Amino acid sequence: MTGRGSAGWLESAGLTSLDACELARLVDRTSERELRHRLIGGVREIALREIFRRMPEYLRPARAAGFDAVVAWQITGAGGAAPDGDVDEFWIRVGDGRCTLLEHAPAAADISVRTDPATLLRVVTGNEDPVLAVLKQRLSVRGDLALAARLTKIFAVGPA
Repeated sequence: MTGRGSAGWLESAGLTSLDACELARLVDRTSERELRHRLIGGVREIALREIFRRMPEYLRPARAAGFDAVVAWQITGAGGAAPDGDVDEFWIRVGDGRCTLLEHAPAAADISVRTDPATLLRVVTGNEDPVLAVLKQRLSVRGDLALAARLTKIFAVGPA
């Protein structure tokens, strides 16, 4: 296995087959610098697609009771020619105790979260507190802040 500071595991085709515990352990063992370096290009796309594909699995339906919102996730660093070409966007809808990944941008989002891929990976694996990420200005939240504050409670963050 890779040593601390190495993110060779991000290059492997097995990234999508890692379970939550193993992924959290590998992210914890990888330096911030190495994560940022590796999460570009094709690996970035695979990692982001996998994070959002798994989101419905990590919803805690009992805790999501009464939560009804569309969340827009803006992940920076994509690199592109358009004015906002450096951002990949993903949208989820949480309502009725379910989480659905939306294929198309909704008319409006209730919550908008903006961050870089390394911070997102560290937050979803439980290796970084999202509140500290906001204080460090590595994650920003707009929209209904009362609903946004519930996001970490309705999703299992890190290994269960």
